[in-house]
Amino acid sequence: MQASIIIPSLKRPVVLQRCIESLNKQTYRNFEKVIIQDDGPLAKIRNQGADKAKGEILVFIDDDVVCPPTWLEAIVSVFSKLPQVGGVSGPAIIPAKYKANRDITRFKLIKRLYDTIFLEGKANLPGLITKAGTWTTGAMEDVAYEGEVDYLEACNMAFRKEVFYDAGKFDETFRGVGDWSEPDLAFRVRERYYKLWFSQSAKCFHYPDKTGPFRKRNKDNYRVENYRRFASKWVRPSKKHSMYLLFLKTYYKIKGTI
Repeated sequence: MQASIIIPSLKRPVVLQRCIESLNKQTYRNFEKVIIQDDGPLAKIRNQGADKAKGEILVFIDDDVVCPPTWLEAIVSVFSKLPQVGGVSGPAIIPAKYKANRDITRFKLIKRLYDTIFLEGKANLPGLITKAGTWTTGAMEDVAYEGEVDYLEACNMAFRKEVFYDAGKFDETFRGVGDWSEPDLAFRVRERYYKLWFSQSAKCFHYPDKTGPFRKRNKDNYRVENYRRFASKWVRPSKKHSMYLLFLKTYYKIKGTI
């Protein structure tokens, strides 16, 4: 079973090289690397990578991750053992000193309030979209969970190629850095009666990097628009959902001025 590892990267040669070096040490050797260094919407770039790929499994990672030697072997193992699974993910562990690059880990009081209001007491579970329409953050830690999930980690996700195309690929109407295009694809995969699977063994380490495209991440106006697009298809209207949408609008407005 051949895998194609698709890596969008732009103007981050140092982190990209670190990522590639970790891939070169994989115990599972039947794979190719597809590196896309075009500028543009992330959903479109990922689809370009998929269209160039030759493998039966399409694996999407970010260029600022490092994959342990058995990472790909763990992904392929799930696909081999569970034919009903259409997508696989695992923990994306952020080392302590890099957590300062993520607001969700920098501001602990806000995170506690966020977890209480929106995550329904399930903050430590990975891959869950709550009734409020938000995603749980458990996959950022080395959680003790193995099983089905609602969506796959954006920097650590793999699909069977035929499932990826049957579900319609990434929706390129999600603009900019493609926020919420990943859960949108995941829901379309599940809509076709395939399972999404979270495996502890398929973990990678994420070193959030603030160079390259990250610099314009909070300067575009697409992030709330992308969420609205996702929610219009997959989230039932509710009071908590309205509160979450207001939270997002406020948060992104503040981030856009920093």
